[in-house]
Amino acid sequence: MRVTDNMLQSVFLNNLKNVKSQMGETQEKLATGKNINRPSDDPLGTARLLRLNNEIENIKTYGNSVDEGMAFVSTTTSSLEGIQQEATRLITYMTSARDATKDPKDFAAKVETSIDNLLAYANTKYGGKYIFGGTDHSEKPYGMDSTNTYVEEKTSHLDGAQKIRISSSATLQVNIPGRDVFGAVGNPPGTDIFNSLIDLKNRLAAGETPTNSDIEMLNNFNDNVLSELTVAGNLYNRLSDAKSLLETQRQDVETLMGKVQEVDVARAIVDLKDLQTTMDRTLQISSYVLPKSLLDYL
Repeated sequence: MRVTDNMLQSVFLNNLKNVKSQMGETQEKLATGKNINRPSDDPLGTARLLRLNNEIENIKTYGNSVDEGMAFVSTTTSSLEGIQQEATRLITYMTSARDATKDPKDFAAKVETSIDNLLAYANTKYGGKYIFGGTDHSEKPYGMDSTNTYVEEKTSHLDGAQKIRISSSATLQVNIPGRDVFGAVGNPPGTDIFNSLIDLKNRLAAGETPTNSDIEMLNNFNDNVLSELTVAGNLYNRLSDAKSLLETQRQDVETLMGKVQEVDVARAIVDLKDLQTTMDRTLQISSYVLPKSLLDYL
């Protein structure tokens, strides 16, 4: 087949166009520092970047959830510490009230104040949720009955689990149910601390001295709160570990993204020099082959 001037023009101009295009892409990569500036630059790399971006967003979502969980558990811990202080105070009061020189009636008001404080802790709220309210947040979980004589549960599902997602495959319960702390509320007094204290207050007001059973009840309550504080501490540690793991995962994914996206500057500079050399040679050859028409196409 005979090679015509038009065919030569087409070949050289296509070569020139390709080299200029490659130079432009390389210059853009050096200017932006990105290996992929548009999907067409690297379809497979773009797909991988999208997947890695999704992983980063998921990690951020789990991280936010863990942060909320840690704040929730911190609030729970603070409330449990306040409850434990009330328990210790009550033990001190009742030990003193057993002194024959003391009038038990003088301690009734102190117990009533502790009941009010315990109810306030029991109804602590964080982020729109009652920390001891299980999964029902329609109203305060604990309060006095209509006759103002005993404490009752005001909502259902007090033993419900509030869970957060800490990874694509794991959730963690972050709440300590109120019944685990205060006992199952009942009237007459059962295992719950509120109505047990109301009964104790009434007996003190009537001049009765606290019994060994009263002291034992308070000690058991104090021990239980200390146990729940340990539970809260373990929960916080697990959340802290989850946060550290998520941070490590985020760094790993960002490293992978960097390998896909970041330009190898040294390599790009070498490529640009090679392309410039190719451009010079192409122009030189074209000037010999197509001396009359080349300038019209540049």
